[in-house]
Amino acid sequence: MSFFKKVDDFVSMLTEWALSASIVMMAIILISNVIARKLFSNSIPAADEIGATLIIFVTFVGIGYAARKGRHIRMSALFDAVPLKVQKTLIILISIVTCITYLYVCYISFEYIEYTKMLGRVTSALEIPAWIRLIVVPIGFGLGAIQYFLNIIINIKEPQLYIGTEKVDGGNGDAN
Repeated sequence: MSFFKKVDDFVSMLTEWALSASIVMMAIILISNVIARKLFSNSIPAADEIGATLIIFVTFVGIGYAARKGRHIRMSALFDAVPLKVQKTLIILISIVTCITYLYVCYISFEYIEYTKMLGRVTSALEIPAWIRLIVVPIGFGLGAIQYFLNIIINIKEPQLYIGTEKVDGGNGDAN
């Protein structure tokens, strides 16, 4: 098994576990808050804050997962109309641009976290430093950049067209 495949599989497993656990925790906390509000006329003080933090987590960690599975947004009308060789070139170019963009946004988000640290802001309910809930943003963009980098490699090495490291495009947007 190649080094890139091992890295890809590890990142995928870690991402799936993190996303699954976050969604389950979000459901438990927010449903518990609704029940507490209806039965006891009192909300769980940190439920909304924890729910919002988990939504941020799922959103940004989901970036890499969507790229891996080929479930990201793509405009395929023109893409599907051109020959396979042009599609391969386009997908590699798109993956390069997206990878570089994600790395840049990752860098910017680290700068924003440093700025938030400097301000010393804390969350209202849990009173934890606000930057802690933002740390997932560069992680998510970093995971997305890794997936697009792996997509570049797989499209250079393999004859098939990969729109994600796990998703072969079978022509006209259909997966094999």
